[in-house]
Amino acid sequence: MKRRSFLKSTLVASAAGVAVTSGLLSSSNVFAAAVMGADLAKAKSVDEIMTMLGATGAEESDKIKIKAPEIAENGAVVPVGITSEIEGTTEIISLTAANPTPFAARYMMGEGAEAAVKSRFKMGKTTDVIAIVKAGDKFYTAKTNVKVTKGGCGG
Repeated sequence: MKRRSFLKSTLVASAAGVAVTSGLLSSSNVFAAAVMGADLAKAKSVDEIMTMLGATGAEESDKIKIKAPEIAENGAVVPVGITSEIEGTTEIISLTAANPTPFAARYMMGEGAEAAVKSRFKMGKTTDVIAIVKAGDKFYTAKTNVKVTKGGCGG
């Protein structure tokens, strides 16, 4: 084995070990997140997702900030950032309303974590980006419109 490969493998294994022992990474948490998002990925509308989450009465909040371009030149890679200033935020769910499957992502926050996420989404056409935040047993929402000039979902 080459020295460089050995050092690289050792560093990766050490970092993973630290993450697991400190509670930052857990296979059960990763598996649970994948399973919890599975049904949402099958939903065909925003209303269906809101019903599945139990968030049909979510109140709009100005404490949720969505940072996305007003005009996306390429719908294949639209950068979106979401932050929540709501105390006790435990989840952030991202939706792209006009996509064939509007569910985009679900993020689970650990206790004391900063409620801020960034991703790149594929958008087929001009649509609302919707953020749903769960804090305690309540849901909050915010949205912004992104105009897509070049399609990303088959366009």
